[in-house]
Formats: sequence, C-alpha cells, structure tokens
Amino acid sequence: MDQSHYRKVFRDIIQGSSEVKLDGVNVYIKHLSSVDQVDIDEIRNSYLQKALSRGIPSQEDLIESLNKDGTWTGEDEQKIKRQESFIKQLNRGKTQLVLKSQLDNQNKLIREAEEELQSMHNKKHQLLGVNAEDYADKRSNDYYIIKSFFKDKSCISPIFPTEDSYNDLYAEDVIKYVTIYNETFKSFEELNIQKMILEDFYYIYFPFSEDTVGFFGRPVVELTYNQLKLIVYTKIFKNIFENNAHIPEKIKKDPQALLDYGNISNEAKQKVQEQFNSSSDGSTLFNATDEDFEYAGLEKPTDKAGISLQKAAERKGGSLNMQDLMELSGIPRSN
Repeated sequence: MDQSHYRKVFRDIIQGSSEVKLDGVNVYIKHLSSVDQVDIDEIRNSYLQKALSRGIPSQEDLIESLNKDGTWTGEDEQKIKRQESFIKQLNRGKTQLVLKSQLDNQNKLIREAEEELQSMHNKKHQLLGVNAEDYADKRSNDYYIIKSFFKDKSCISPIFPTEDSYNDLYAEDVIKYVTIYNETFKSFEELNIQKMILEDFYYIYFPFSEDTVGFFGRPVVELTYNQLKLIVYTKIFKNIFENNAHIPEKIKKDPQALLDYGNISNEAKQKVQEQFNSSSDGSTLFNATDEDFEYAGLEKPTDKAGISLQKAAERKGGSLNMQDLMELSGIPRSN
C-alpha cells in the first residue's frame, strides 16, 4: 500500500467514519466506539434469549453432551488452556532474546503454536454445530453492521432508522452491506494502523500523542476503537524510537520487528554486551550473523585485514584465546 492509501486511513480514523459508494450513492460507515459496543452486547443478548426460547441449544449444553459421549472431553478443554499458556510463555521469552536470528526462531515457534491452537478451536466449533451463541453473534453482528450505515458524514441520519427496516431486508441485501463493511474495515486492522503510524508523513504527529484531547478534540471515553489504537501505538512506537539509539534501518517500518526490538529487556541487552566485551574468550557471539550484530547495536569485530573473528576462530580449531585476539589486534605475543 502506498502513502496515499495510508493518508486516507488516517483521515478516516480522525473523522470517525469512512465514505463508500453503495449502488452509485455515497454513504458513510460509522466507526465503532466503546459506547456502541454496549449496544451490540444488548442486541446480542436479545438474540441469544430468542434463540434459547426457540429450543436452539447453548454451547454449554452441547459441550456437556459431547463430554458424555467422549467426542469432546474435559481433557480436550485442558489442551486448549495449556496451548494458550504455552503461547504466553513463548511471548514472554522473547524479552530475553536480543539477536535477530533468535527472535525470528521464537516468532516461528509462536506462529506454529497459534496455528495449532486455532486448529483446536476449529475442531471444537465444528463439533458444536448449530448453537444459540453463534446464532446470536451472527445476527447481532449483521444488525450492527447495517445500523452503521449513514447518509451523512456526521453519521446522524441512518439509512435504516428502525429495527423493522433492517428486518425487512432481503438476505442478498444484508450480504451486500456486510461485504462492503468488511472490505472497508480491512484497512483498519491493527497491523495496518501500525504500518500507517510508521509512514513518513505521520512522524510529525508523534509529539502530540501525549495530549489525547488536543489530538482529537474530545475526551478519551468518546473516541472510537480505531482512534484509541492510533494513540496507543503512536505512544509505543514513539517510546521505542526515543529509547533506542541503534535501531536498524531495515526494521523502522516493520511494526512487528520494531515491537520485538522495543520489548527486549535491558537485562538481556546488558547480558549480550557483557558477552561481547568478555576478556576471557570473546567468541560467544562469533556465530551471530551480521544482521544479529546490527540488531544488537554492536559492531562486528574484524582484524586489520577485514577477516572476521569467526573465520579466525575456525582456523584455530573453533575458538580464540586472549593471546590470539591480541595478535589479531596487532599486539605482539608476550613471552
């Protein structure tokens, strides 16, 4: 995506709505706020009660039934909880890693663990089949999406002012509104907001993120979720840039890599620095890549001829002692 797209994302976040064309007419989609979420919760509860009153089973009843016939047991539920705990541990472990190659490996483990967790959830969902909670979720989501469409930019005049006007829609019309809503809001996924914040045009706004009221002109409780994400991640990235003097250029526009970099603990950084400066051997980091040294903010050591210490260590059988290091630095061997 180019800067013009991200500028549009920024504009829409600021104004709290997005303009789209629907059947050749310009309409506006209101962005969700915490107040709106309360309305959605109430609507969902209403649909949930309707589903239960019509005899659609709850997830709890279905899980109990599945447990009785051994299809989905308490042990299966425990596997999900253990997997969730494992992913949390992997994420916490990232703060103790400094080298880029180590972080890349850890992220790979996290992705694989998350995919396995999603597979568990998918299996459970398939076994549950039709249930009251899923019905309530779908109906309330569709209803709220329809209620998010307005005729004006200020989002005062709704296209569907009453619940009956929504209920009268044909299924294909509901699909049309839901589809355009989902396509529009792909631009406001968390990763896209993070990428937008790291675009060059946005840096000028960094200093103003500390004053939320001054930034948006209204209190925090009135902000949309997208506006809250914008402020939160602006502060996070601003803090990373201000507290890290040697951020590699190649990660300055990569949100995930930058967050990983900012989350490295000072303790871990100090440990690597101590290993690097060790006078006893000095070879602890010699297997690190050039990218690792850059990522850790260290200059990869070389001798006068530009030969890496790693290669020199290989010639000496895998390691260098202090005398070897002194020789490579041009200091005569002592007798």
